[in-house]
Amino acid sequence: MLLLMNDSGVQKFRDPALVDFGCGRRLERLGGILVDRPLPHVQNLRQFPDLWTAATAQHTSGTDSTQAVSGEKSRWIFTGPTPDPWRIEVPLTRLTLSLEVRPAPSGQIGVFLEQLEQCRWLDHVTPNNGTMLSLFAHAGAATLSMAAAGAEVVHVDASRPALALARRNAAASALTDASIRWICEDVRTFIAREVRRGARYAGVVLDPPSWGHGPKGQAFSIDRDLLPLLGDIATLLDSTGSPDTGKRSTNALILLTCHSPGWHAGRLREALASVLRCRRMESGWLTCEDDAGRLLTLGAYARQAPSV
Repeated sequence: MLLLMNDSGVQKFRDPALVDFGCGRRLERLGGILVDRPLPHVQNLRQFPDLWTAATAQHTSGTDSTQAVSGEKSRWIFTGPTPDPWRIEVPLTRLTLSLEVRPAPSGQIGVFLEQLEQCRWLDHVTPNNGTMLSLFAHAGAATLSMAAAGAEVVHVDASRPALALARRNAAASALTDASIRWICEDVRTFIAREVRRGARYAGVVLDPPSWGHGPKGQAFSIDRDLLPLLGDIATLLDSTGSPDTGKRSTNALILLTCHSPGWHAGRLREALASVLRCRRMESGWLTCEDDAGRLLTLGAYARQAPSV
């Protein structure tokens, strides 16, 4: 099991961290609490089966065989108290992000461990001049990482509860006075308006869902809507035209992540390349390492650091 040493030479567990996964579930350590929740596509054997019984929080899925027979719905079961507020800490260069763990009926918890490496990347590469777009911004980890680096950020998400959670995370991370505009709106509606008014941004981060709905019922499907959305975003980024291809060439910061089946790292890279010429584009997988050193893949990314 992977352990860390603190400044006094005392062993401690990694936190936040993926502890183990297998048999359709994952075990995470979040703010000192073990959380057991479903992950149907992982059917390998668990490495630390004895640890699972120590979980304080367990999400039972309505697709589990025992519940399917009884007709029970998904729910959380707690065998002990959890902190109030319940938070994880993510050290960055200038400050430490404090992100709230908020279990939802769906099994989501308000934080995505596989995205924390992207937060650290944003902390290192975000310029402190210009305005950054944070789209489908959820609980605000990417927004706060860019704000911590000194950037102005426009945070856009269609969910009012998610927006409220992001603002609480900003306050807990000592970023209440950071230059962040909080906008609850359908992302495509917002981007279309920005295109009409000729807005310009120094970079964009987006984490589109497989599907979703805006506050006025606007439907979003990644398979149908991502490429047109990227085309509109391309017109907002600081860029220059290319007469030979008609595409824009940009040195802007770009981070595109997703968790949708079929949208692998190469496909995300190709999607960006279809609307932008990015000279330093890289792509890869969103992964978490468990306490046995195994990597769990939970999504993909394509990104470009801005030129100096």
